Amino acid sequence: MIKFFRKIRQNLLSEGKTGKYLKYAFGEIILVVIGILIALGISNWNENRKNNNETTDFINRLTEEIEININNVNKSIEEESNHIVASKSILDMFHNERENINPKALDSLMLIIYSSSIVEINNGTFTEGLNTGKIGNISSDKLRSALYSFTTLIDNTRRIEQINATDLNGPFTQFLYPNFNYRNMDNKFSEYKGEIGETKFIDFDNLSILNNMEFENYMDNRFYNNSIQLKQYEKLKAELLRIENLIRTE
Repeated sequence: MIKFFRKIRQNLLSEGKTGKYLKYAFGEIILVVIGILIALGISNWNENRKNNNETTDFINRLTEEIEININNVNKSIEEESNHIVASKSILDMFHNERENINPKALDSLMLIIYSSSIVEINNGTFTEGLNTGKIGNISSDKLRSALYSFTTLIDNTRRIEQINATDLNGPFTQFLYPNFNYRNMDNKFSEYKGEIGETKFIDFDNLSILNNMEFENYMDNRFYNNSIQLKQYEKLKAELLRIENLIRTE
């Protein structure tokens, strides 16, 4: 093809048709430019199609991840709600006559109290989107903004969980060791019930802890911290649902 065009130019020059030669050369340049533009257009189209496919795949995987996280948060909300009910029930016991309180009820409630919730958050796809820039390829401004700010929400959730766990496993635990019989509680209500055996200190009465104001303060603190953590989980769930809705409209 190149030889063909070169031959035409040589013929025009040899025949002295300079004007036609210039017109032809100009037309040839235009054809070359058009060819380059077409090639660039095809390249850009292929690149855009690749990016769109990658973005679609990323969003699909992100949707699955969000659905899993919503289910995980629901479980943690239920668990934290049980903690709140248990702490409130123990607080109510302080106002009841001792003969009206079942020691087993206190033990079962304490087993619920003596655990901390940590919501399981799957964020592999989300982290991939941050590290590779795939989130930046999403066309929706609202969705991009929600995803970029989701990291802060996760960090705040972990901070609140850590505060709650520290409160539970710190002074409160140290207080319980001399004032509450774990073995009685575990032997009746834990996953190892029946295996641990009865306590040697049969005369020790766990209900006596209800006469201790320090224990009441700890229960009040458990109720307060669990309530804060529950609100954070509800906030986390609401944001996950909002992101899920934004994805569906993307």
